[in-house]
Amino acid sequence: MRIGRVKIEALFAITDWCLKNSFPDDYDSRCLYNACAIHTILMSEGIKANIVGGDVGIFTLSADGRNALLEGFSGGDTTQPSHYWIDVDGIILDPGATYLPKRSRINALPMPMVAWDKNNALPNYLQYKEKIQFASDVEYVFPDDIANRVSAFVERCQKRYASKAANKKLPTWILSSPKGLNNKAQSGDKWSKGALRFQSMPSTPTIPV
Repeated sequence: MRIGRVKIEALFAITDWCLKNSFPDDYDSRCLYNACAIHTILMSEGIKANIVGGDVGIFTLSADGRNALLEGFSGGDTTQPSHYWIDVDGIILDPGATYLPKRSRINALPMPMVAWDKNNALPNYLQYKEKIQFASDVEYVFPDDIANRVSAFVERCQKRYASKAANKKLPTWILSSPKGLNNKAQSGDKWSKGALRFQSMPSTPTIPV
């Protein structure tokens, strides 16, 4: 999958590697760092992108298939959103979805990263509630200690993105459309099969509006 000349699989692979190496204990809670890095790289490639803040709820399934939850990030506001992602050309870019099993209340199955084309309506298994969208040319303004860490992380991602020697293989798959989910389910992916069942239910949980 490409946006302009940027291969999304490689972009996600880079930020994933940098997150896990920079913040091995809590990489799953660094969505703002991830969003800033992705935004910076896309803009450097001449691709207009916006950082978005809001709430997210994603279908999560236990490894034994017996328990399912809608897990994610909610309860924030426009001043301090609970989660950050990128909107570019009508596509939601959110690699952080794959990190939900790390702190899940259940022994959760592996989950994909997200590059959802909003030409397809968001399904029940993938819920995003936008609360604030920042201008594409936004300047990051943080307290000094956070600003230094974000800046160092973004720079690390940029260097790895520019490197021809860096391993840019993605450790998971990317969910971009209902067709993609169907294809994964047909290939035997357990999370995808569960998401299809969740979608077909007459009533499912939703994140608060």
